[in-house]
Amino acid sequence: MSDRTGADRESAGTADEWAGPREAPSWAASEQARYAMGPPISQPSAEPWWESPTSGEPPAGPAPHPFRSRPTPAARVPAEPEAAPEQPPAPTPEPPPAANEAAPAPAPAPAPVEDAAPSAVAVAAPPKPEQKPDPVRETEHPAGPPAPEAAPLARDDDAVRGARGPEHPAPEPTGAAAPDDRDAVGGPAVAPVSSRFVDVAAVTLILTELLIRAWAAWGGYFSLDDFTFARLAAEKGLTPDLLFTPYNSHFMPGAYLLVWVETTIAPLDYRVVAGVDLALIAISFALIWLLIRRLAGPRLAALIPLAIVLFSPITLPATLWWAVSINQLAMLIAIPAALLAQLSYVRTGRKFSGALAVVVTALALPFYEKAALLVPLVFVFTVILQPHADLPDRLKSALLRHRAQWISFVLLGLVYAGIYVTRPLDKRSDSAVDLGGLLGNAATNSVPSGLLGGPWSWKAIGAVDASANPPLALRLVACAIILAVIALTVYRRPLAYQAWILLGGMLLFDVLVLAVGRLQLGSGAAMEFRYFTDLAPVAAIALTLAMFGPPEWATTWPQRAGIEWPPVLGGTRLNLANPNAVVLPLVVALFVSSLVSTVKYSNRWHENPAKGYVTNAEKSILAMGRPVDLYNGAVPEKVAWGVLNPTNFPSRLMAPLDLPINPDPDVSKDLYVLDQTGQLTHAVVTSAKAPPGNVKNCGYRISGKRVPVFLDKVLFNWWWYAELHYTAKQTTPAVFNSANTLGRQITFEQGEHVLWVKVKGPAGWITFDNVPKSAGVCLTAASVGVANPGEPVSPSGN
Repeated sequence: MSDRTGADRESAGTADEWAGPREAPSWAASEQARYAMGPPISQPSAEPWWESPTSGEPPAGPAPHPFRSRPTPAARVPAEPEAAPEQPPAPTPEPPPAANEAAPAPAPAPAPVEDAAPSAVAVAAPPKPEQKPDPVRETEHPAGPPAPEAAPLARDDDAVRGARGPEHPAPEPTGAAAPDDRDAVGGPAVAPVSSRFVDVAAVTLILTELLIRAWAAWGGYFSLDDFTFARLAAEKGLTPDLLFTPYNSHFMPGAYLLVWVETTIAPLDYRVVAGVDLALIAISFALIWLLIRRLAGPRLAALIPLAIVLFSPITLPATLWWAVSINQLAMLIAIPAALLAQLSYVRTGRKFSGALAVVVTALALPFYEKAALLVPLVFVFTVILQPHADLPDRLKSALLRHRAQWISFVLLGLVYAGIYVTRPLDKRSDSAVDLGGLLGNAATNSVPSGLLGGPWSWKAIGAVDASANPPLALRLVACAIILAVIALTVYRRPLAYQAWILLGGMLLFDVLVLAVGRLQLGSGAAMEFRYFTDLAPVAAIALTLAMFGPPEWATTWPQRAGIEWPPVLGGTRLNLANPNAVVLPLVVALFVSSLVSTVKYSNRWHENPAKGYVTNAEKSILAMGRPVDLYNGAVPEKVAWGVLNPTNFPSRLMAPLDLPINPDPDVSKDLYVLDQTGQLTHAVVTSAKAPPGNVKNCGYRISGKRVPVFLDKVLFNWWWYAELHYTAKQTTPAVFNSANTLGRQITFEQGEHVLWVKVKGPAGWITFDNVPKSAGVCLTAASVGVANPGEPVSPSGN
C-alpha cells in the first residue's frame, strides 16, 4: 500500500472526482499512450480509463494507486523518437503474440518484451503475481484463453505514468477523441461515444422530466396538511413555538422555516411553492447525475440509472404535495450530496470532503428525522468502495481509515436524538404492526413497479391523493425484471451483490420507519409512494455500482465477459459488455411508462376542489368591501378532512390570506356562510323552529314580561345560531337568554330586520328581557341550529 499524501495522489490523477468532469484533451493524451502500448495487459486495471490525470506533469517514477495491493504489470509506452533504439530486423515475420500468451523465450534468460511499434521501448516492471484460472473462462475456452479482441482489458495508468516519467511526457493530443465505452474493470470495447454527447443527453433527459414536473405542479394546489402548515406559519410567526413543535411526531424546524418563508412571501400561492419545489428537485437530479458520472464515467449506459431516478413516479408526491416536499426534497438532495462528498473523501483522503458529508447530514436532519438513515447509507457506501476482497477486511478498513468521520456522525446523532426526545411527541397506538404485510407490499407491489415507471393506475385517497394500484401483470413483470438484473449483474461481477444490499437495506429501513410512524394505516400504507421517496436515488446508485462497479473493485475481483442474450429482432445479439445497443430502448420504455403514470396521477391534482373553494371565497369576501361576519362552519370534506380540526374551519383554513372576516360573532345583523364552492351566501337556520305565535300580525309580543318561546325540538350540546326575524317601532336594547346562554346583550333596531345570536346548547327555548312595551317589538319567526348557505350575495353585498 502506498503512503503518499493527498497532494501526491491528486497529482497522480487518483480520482479527485469532486473537482468536476475531466477535460477531453488530457483524456486523449492518456488514450494515445494506451493504444501505443500494443496488446492489452492480461490482468485488469484497478484504475479505469476515466481516472486519467487531468492536467500537470506526471510524477517521476512509478506511483502505485492508493488502493492497490497487487504488483503493477509492465506497460509499454511511446518514447521520444531520438531515444528509441534501433531494432534489428526479424529473420522471419511473425504475428505479435496474443494478450494472454507469453512471448517466446528460446533461452533461459528473461525474454525481452517485444515492442508494439518501432518507436516504442520496453519498460521493466515488477513480476506478475500468479493468476488463478477462471473456471468460467476454462469452461468456455478449453483450448486456451480467448482471443485478445474478445476481452481487452484496461491499461494500468500508474505503470504508464511511472514508465513515462517527466522526461517522456505524453504526446500532445490531436483532437478531442471520443472515449470508448469500456467497462470499469475491462471488457470488450464498444462503439466510441463522446463524453460531451453523454452529458448533453443526460441534461436533455433532466430538462424533459423537469418540464413534465412543471406541468404537473403548475395545475395543482394545496391539499390537507398543507393548509395546517400554512395556518401555523401565519398564526405563530417565526417563533420557537413554530419551529420546535413537532407535527405528527415529526421534528422539523427546517421544514417549518421553509414554510414560513414561502407563506410570508406569497400566502397560499401555490405557484411559488411549485417553483421552489421544482428548483430543489432540479438540484437533486443534477447531483444524482454527477454522482453517477463519477462512478461510471462518461458512458452512454450510465443514462439507464439516471432514467430510473428521473422517470420514477415514486418521487412525484415530493414535487406535488407541499406537506411531503418540505420534508423529502431535502432528503433527495442530501443523499447524492453526501455520497459525492464521501466518494471524494474515500478516493482522495481530503478531510474537507469527509466533513462535508457530515455537514450535509446535519443540514438534512432539521427537515426530516429520516435523514438519520444517511449515516448507515454513507457507511455501506464506504464499505463498498474499499479495495479488499473479503467483507471483514472491507468493514475493518472502512471503520479504521475513516474513524474520525464516524465519531463525528455519532456525536451528531447523539445531539439530534437528545433534542428529539425532549419534544412532546404524539402518543403511538398499541395495536400490532403488520410488518410482513408492509414489507410484502413494498417489495413486490409498489416499489418494483414504481422503479420501472409504474404503477399505471392509482387508487384514490381523498380528493386528490392516490396510492399505487399496479395491475397484476405489471407487478409480475417488474419483479421478474428486477430479479433478472440482480442475477445478471452479480453473475457478471460478483461484488455487485453489495450494491443490491445497499438498496435492500434502504427498503427495509423505510418499511421499519413506516411501521413505527404509520402503523395505524395498516399494510396498505406501503402502497403510497411518499413513504419511499428516498428509494429512487438509492436504486439508481445501486444500479450504477452493479452495472459498472467502482474502480476499487478491479483489484479484488474482475468481471466475467462475453455473456450474451438470446437473439432478438433481426438476429442482433445483445452483449452485456456492449450495453449501448439497449440504452435508447430502455430509456424510451421507462419514459413512456412513467408518462402514463404521471399524467393519471397529475390529473387528480389538477382537479383539486380546494383550489376553487379558496379562490371563490377570497374573491367574494373581498368584493364586499367591508368586514364580513362569517359563520365558521366546517368546510367540505373534499377541501379539508375533519381530522385536521381546527384547520377545517374557513377562518383557519384561509388564515394566511388575512381576509377581512369576523368568524362566529356573538351577535350579527348580517351573517354569511360559504357554500360548497366557496361562494359567499346569506345564512339560513332551519334545524329547530319555533311554532307561529298567537298574536295576530305579530307572532310573539316581546315586552317587559318574560315570555318563553319554545322550539319544536331540543338541540344537543354544541354551538348554534338563533335566527330572529322581528319588527320594532323603535330601537331598543334587550337581553337574550337560552338554556346555556344567559344575559347576551342584543339590540332591536327600528323597522323589519333579522338578527343572529350565537347559542350554546342544549337549546330548547329562548326568552328576552328588558324590552319596553313601548318599543313594539314583535318576533315573527325564530329558529335555532346550524347556519346553512342561503341566497348568494350580490356584488353590492345584498
